[in-house]
Amino acid sequence: MPAPLTPDRRVRVFVSSTLQELAAERKAVKEAVTRLRLTPIMFELGARPHPPRELYRAYLDQSDVFVGIYWRRYGWVAPGESVSGLEDEYLLSGDRPKLIYVKDADDREPRLAELLERIQVDDRAAYKPFEHADELVDLLSDDLAVLLTERFTAPEPAPAQGLRPARLPEPPTGLVGRAVEVDAVTALLRDVRLVTVVGPGGIGKTRLALEVARAAADDVWFVDLAPVGDPAQVPGAIAAALGIRPEGSGPVLDLVADRLRDRTALLVLDNFEQVLPAAADVAALLAACPSVRMLVTSRTALRLRGEYEVALAPLPTPSAVELLVQRGREVRPGFAPDAAGMAALEELARRLDGIPLGLELAAARLRLLSPAQLLRRLGDRLDRSLDLGAGPVDLPDRQRTLRSTIEWSYGLLSPAERLLLERLSVFTAGFTLEAAEAVGAEDGVDVLDTLSSLVAHSMVGALEDDPAADPRFRLLGTVRAYAREKLEERGERAATLTRLTAWLRDFVDTAGPGLAGGDNRVWAARIDGQRDDLRTMMRWALAHDDAETVIRLAAPLFPYWWSRGQLVPMRELADEAAALPSAAALPPDAAALLLWAQGMLRIAVGDTAAATPYLARLQDATTARGDRRMRAFALAGLGLAAVAPGTAEDTGPLDQAVATFREIGDDWGLAFALSARGQLALLAGDPAAATRLHTEGLAAAERIGSDHLRAQLLDLLGADTAGTGDLAGAWRRFADAAGMHAALLDQEGSAYCLDGFAALALMAGDPALAAEIQGAAGHARDVVGVAVWPGMRPLADAMTAAVDGALGASAAAEARTRGAVRRIPAALDWARDATRPQSPP
Repeated sequence: MPAPLTPDRRVRVFVSSTLQELAAERKAVKEAVTRLRLTPIMFELGARPHPPRELYRAYLDQSDVFVGIYWRRYGWVAPGESVSGLEDEYLLSGDRPKLIYVKDADDREPRLAELLERIQVDDRAAYKPFEHADELVDLLSDDLAVLLTERFTAPEPAPAQGLRPARLPEPPTGLVGRAVEVDAVTALLRDVRLVTVVGPGGIGKTRLALEVARAAADDVWFVDLAPVGDPAQVPGAIAAALGIRPEGSGPVLDLVADRLRDRTALLVLDNFEQVLPAAADVAALLAACPSVRMLVTSRTALRLRGEYEVALAPLPTPSAVELLVQRGREVRPGFAPDAAGMAALEELARRLDGIPLGLELAAARLRLLSPAQLLRRLGDRLDRSLDLGAGPVDLPDRQRTLRSTIEWSYGLLSPAERLLLERLSVFTAGFTLEAAEAVGAEDGVDVLDTLSSLVAHSMVGALEDDPAADPRFRLLGTVRAYAREKLEERGERAATLTRLTAWLRDFVDTAGPGLAGGDNRVWAARIDGQRDDLRTMMRWALAHDDAETVIRLAAPLFPYWWSRGQLVPMRELADEAAALPSAAALPPDAAALLLWAQGMLRIAVGDTAAATPYLARLQDATTARGDRRMRAFALAGLGLAAVAPGTAEDTGPLDQAVATFREIGDDWGLAFALSARGQLALLAGDPAAATRLHTEGLAAAERIGSDHLRAQLLDLLGADTAGTGDLAGAWRRFADAAGMHAALLDQEGSAYCLDGFAALALMAGDPALAAEIQGAAGHARDVVGVAVWPGMRPLADAMTAAVDGALGASAAAEARTRGAVRRIPAALDWARDATRPQSPP
């Protein structure tokens, strides 16, 4: 169908506005244009043999001046289109003179407000407000008269072959914490022609690109593709940014390539994610223009040959805090947070994932709130941070809140991608592909392909873990909160959590025995990755009266919780589970695990009297069931619980436990039982027997490669050796153990090692140093809330009494207070060096 033509060739003024709400203004404009002997080009004046969109585009193509009149409405978005005709007309106006008139309004539609923000920064447009039609007529008449004098009185020159002068948007604030990334992208662009900065919404891709572009030596053109919803419009948007007016019916991309072919230039294509099919146009333009480079920002890569991706990560905490402080000073002059305020800002930065947009939105609240108040209002619920409040008015609507930013990205996903993202929101921290498949592979979702796509869209991030381990992934906290809301709306959260619980129970069934074997380091690392999910699901099970799940997730991992200083929280969980109605109907094996947990965890906090009934019941139950392993653990616990001041030590239970563990080949249990049995020997004044027992225990720990048990047994061997008077030999044992404790960041184990160094200081005649080391040991125990194990309590009490007797109680207390400020692992290094023997052994 041939394009419709206007009936004359005088200066033609295209008038763009919504029709009904501005009918009076359109009528007044028509009369003003006609009085100036110009031709008004208005949609309602033409015949309609053509589709409306084709009609107004043809009219605009034949016009000389663009007049835009805007009030409240954005206009209708036709099916299959991403923008209204109103915005489409502006986008196609090219480098024509633009006269923009905006009628005052308090209730303007958001998309129109965003369009007007972009128009205001367009240096090709004259932008004026008005209140009524008469005022508009006066403004338009004057502006057209000046325009005719300046542009249309002389013969119109031939179409310019040049380009619009390069101009970049001026960022309103300085860039914080991205110097490394700016340098990296700048260096890449010296050697390659296409660099794509990828990352989730709000991470600062545009801001980084502008900083790189500002430092570029070549001509730079910035092309904002956020308002372009149709990939076919990308060449036109590039042409408009370069000041190229399409001529004739040839492809716009060919015209752009012709103008850029011999130029050395940098094009910045911003917000490419919603026009990805236009990547082919980017490739064609690069092929046609050998001296042009492109810097693209997108939430997913273009996947073109020769493309270099730069994944933009969240800001590290120091930079995130610096950003909060700087923005806080901008909204609140004199903002100078004290130490407590800085701690609150650090926590804010952590909860907001170091996302610059989230930090900017939070900083705006510092105008009225202190950092501590803002942190309290944000609370523990990350979803509150999604609505931190409207950001600066010069931000696009999609970035006024974190929610709108995430919604923008979410809207670009396929149904399967959205569904998997929502299901992945049940993970508290990182997850493996295996775990993702366990919760997400329902309703035909292909988790592998869909997860790969989510990573490409920057909605899921890859964690930098041990390269030898299975890859792990995570959702940013704000994305997880949004996806969790969507999962709730879908009505699938309970079912997804049930699948996660089932997978975690299977995981623990394998991990528990793994902790007692030669691969215990591997299993401990895997549990590290699932620890937050284990805690979350234990709490979820408590809330849903599921005592069995709590026990099956917690009790088999006792060696892990012990090595990580988590015995006190685990005791609280065990007691809460025991109080649930469902605990009365536990299967026998789960009931045995609960008794073990309640008994042993009480011993860990020094409540041996309360531990004994649980362990006695466990002994009876396991004897009846023929469960030799759990009975041996019950006996070991009873042997430990029997050690108390004024109580005769009965070695029978521990001897039986040791014999059973030897017979069944359980090296973890054997090392544990031998460590306790050797303590009784040391208390009985037989360091030689203690050394023999602890040496056997160390060999068992080494057979399974358990550094936690090895360090514990080295501490005990140090105590045994000190009991013989060999201080140098004891120091070597403690020094070896100190290195292991430090590597494990083992607070409780470090305390025993420090006790050993304190004993050496006391035996060497320096009670003040001994007291100070005791203070460091006491702090290490306070961190994890544990007491001295029963077998070592009499020795610890005796040493405290000796130090107090040598210094006096007051001076000893002061020395312990000084030592309590020392932290692991520095305290271990200090105590080791301070007690080092002064002469060779």
